[in-house]
Amino acid sequence: MRLRLLPSSFPGSSPAGPAAGVPAAGVPESGAPAPRFAAQPLTSFVVEGAGAGPLAVDAGSLGLVGEPADMGRIAGLVLTHAHIDHVASLPMWVEALLSLDRAPVRVHASAGAIEALRAHLFSGPLFPDFESLRELDGRPLMELVPFPEGAPFELAGFQVTAFPVVHPVPTHGLLVDDGEVAVLFGADSGPCDALWQVAARAPRLRAVVLEASFPERMQAIADGSGHLTPATLAAELEQVPEGVRVLLAHLKPAYRGEIIAELSRRVGDAVEFLEPGAWVDLGQ
Repeated sequence: MRLRLLPSSFPGSSPAGPAAGVPAAGVPESGAPAPRFAAQPLTSFVVEGAGAGPLAVDAGSLGLVGEPADMGRIAGLVLTHAHIDHVASLPMWVEALLSLDRAPVRVHASAGAIEALRAHLFSGPLFPDFESLRELDGRPLMELVPFPEGAPFELAGFQVTAFPVVHPVPTHGLLVDDGEVAVLFGADSGPCDALWQVAARAPRLRAVVLEASFPERMQAIADGSGHLTPATLAAELEQVPEGVRVLLAHLKPAYRGEIIAELSRRVGDAVEFLEPGAWVDLGQ
């Protein structure tokens, strides 16, 4: 199994262009290596397994990466929740698949997330209601499919188990298992006992994907918005099963350097920072 955090920022570009006399960001001098660009305002993952996938988890940038044919390789999509940084490009991804005659495009999510998508995104003012629109042969353009909570369901060749986590809106962590290896997505969440209960019952678990959204000086904001700081993440790491890797994403771009420095002091190399666009091999 392997997973990838999709990129959602654009090196070498600026909405206002470079300042006078300053080279464009991300454009190296001749012969210099291309810069790493880790800022990650949106969240999307892709998972490939043994005879399974590709499965997308969240659609923050899923509809921005590649051409329609590339997006069409995704065999299934499941959402952890409906916050905008996790669904921002969902309409673009659906449109890309519709251009490949893939109607109905199925999006799997919790009942609460589906309610939010119907009320606020696919409702007319922001984007058309793709569930109501039909192809000439009667197929709906899109289907929002509720997943069960706590019981495995099959998606893109994986067994996926969803469980609620600690966030202000309906949000679910996801255990994704291809029968040989499993990875656990903690989603956006504050400290969560349910996550570690699922981890303890997953014998094939190789990695858990967690977040660290805010620095410690913003602990009150993190607590109120259902996120982790390095301090609360360090406490959570005490429950990681032996031999399981901890992969980090969802570092707010404005605070990324500060968060990394605090984590370095607290946990050293106990965590790995996901690099946008790079594949991480979880073994077989």
